[in-house]
Amino acid sequence: MSDSDQKQQDMIAELSQEEQNHLNEPLVDPQGVDEKNKTFLDDVIKKIEDGDINLMSPSSIINQSVYEGLSEKAQGETDLSAVSLLARLRDIKGLHDIGSPDSYQMQNLVEQVRLTKERLEKDTGNIFII
Repeated sequence: MSDSDQKQQDMIAELSQEEQNHLNEPLVDPQGVDEKNKTFLDDVIKKIEDGDINLMSPSSIINQSVYEGLSEKAQGETDLSAVSLLARLRDIKGLHDIGSPDSYQMQNLVEQVRLTKERLEKDTGNIFII
C-alpha cells in the first residue's frame, strides 16, 4: 500500500460513524423539487408502493395495449428504454426510502426520467405507465 493510500485509510478510520453518515448524505436543494417533478415523483412512488410498478420487471412500466400496436423495431427500442428507466426508478426509490426527496440527486434523477419518458413517447404515444 502506498503512503497516500495509507494516509487516506487513516483519515477514514478517524471519522466517527456519525461523521461518515453525515458526509454520505445527499445534498439538499433548499428550494426542493420543482412542482412538475414533484408531481411526477409522487405519482411514481405511489405506483411503486401500490405494486403497479415492479422495480425488477421492466415490462411493469410498459403500457401493454400501446406496446402491442408497435412495430417489432419500436418494441425492441421500448424494451431497452424500459430497462434503463427502471434502473433510474430504483435509484429514485432508494433515495426516497432514505429520506432524501429534496436532494439535488433526486431532482436530477426525476427530471432525467420524466424528460426521457416524454421524449420517447413523442414517437410511440403513451407507452409507459409512469
